[in-house]
Formats: sequence, C-alpha cells, structure tokens
Amino acid sequence: MQIDVIITFIFSVFFLTITPGPDIAYVFFKSVSHGKNEGFKLTFGLTTGLFIHTLLVVFGVSKILNSNEIYFDIIKYFGFLYFMYLFFTSFFKKNYIKNEGKFKRNSFITGLMMNLLNPKVAIFFIAFLPGFIFDDSLSINLQFFILGLIFWFIATSVFLLVTIFSEKINSSFENFVNKEILKYLQSLMYFFIAVYILI
Repeated sequence: MQIDVIITFIFSVFFLTITPGPDIAYVFFKSVSHGKNEGFKLTFGLTTGLFIHTLLVVFGVSKILNSNEIYFDIIKYFGFLYFMYLFFTSFFKKNYIKNEGKFKRNSFITGLMMNLLNPKVAIFFIAFLPGFIFDDSLSINLQFFILGLIFWFIATSVFLLVTIFSEKINSSFENFVNKEILKYLQSLMYFFIAVYILI
C-alpha cells in the first residue's frame, strides 16, 4: 500500500473542496440566510450526491456518460432545466415569508440534485480517482470505493465547518438583508447553478 498516494489524495481533495465554486458558495449562502440546520441539510444533500457518484464509478455506470454524449447531454440539460425552474419559481414567488418553511424543507433535495444532475461531477470522478490507485493487490473497484469515502468525508467536514462559521453571522445578515432581497439572492444562486451545469 502506497501511503504517500493516499496522503496526496487527501490534500488534493481538501484543496479542491475549499476552492470557491457553486457548492461551497451555496452552502455559505444557505447557512447565512437560513441558519445552520439548513446548511447541514444542504451539505448532506451535496455529499450524498458525491457518494452516489462514487458508487456509479465503482459499478461502471459513469463510463456510459463518458462514452455516450447523448446520455451526458440529457442529464446536463435536465439539470439545467431543473435549476432554471427553481430560479423562476423562487424569483416570481409571492408571499415568500409565508412559503419560506416549504423552501427550507427542500435543502437536502436541492443539494442532492445539484450533484446528481451535473454530469461533469461523474466525469470528474472517472478522471480523478484512477490517478490515485494506491495498492497493487486490492481490486480497482474497492480502491475507488475507499477513495470515494475519503472524498465524501473531507467534503462533508469542510462544508460543515463552512456552515458552522457562516451561521455565526446569520443574525447580522438577517438585519442587513430583508426577505424580499433574500428571495432574489436565492433565485440568483439557482440561476448561477443552472448556468454552471450547462457550460
């Protein structure tokens, strides 16, 4: 077993996770605007998606996306349309304060869909994990699974820390931003996620 490969993988995943992107930005926004409980739900939704992508790599399903552009495009456009739907429904939603509870219950599903409906995540795992095979005797699929678990643990830990930190300024944020502005900020997050998946 090559411990140095695992250590390199851990550091690589850590720096990839803390790199500014739509996932960590949305975790920060959700935690600041709705509190740590919603940040936790979103975090576990996102990282559950990562874990499922790991299983898809282990069972070879992700290779289909990589080899067939039609399947890749179907998932990509569906993901784009899903988050554009969230953008329009939240942007034009009336009585935002009254419906805010319903909004909150969707945090886990939103995080899960952010990863599952982004085929680039599947392709990333196909390209990334094989570069860190660390043992000549273990099966490749088992090593992919172990690496995926490490990735899941690090990403979950980082997102949870972001959530806890962000929640500290929740009250200040609520005093500064009213509910109407919050609605538009939430809508913009959905819009940027949709564009990110598309391009």
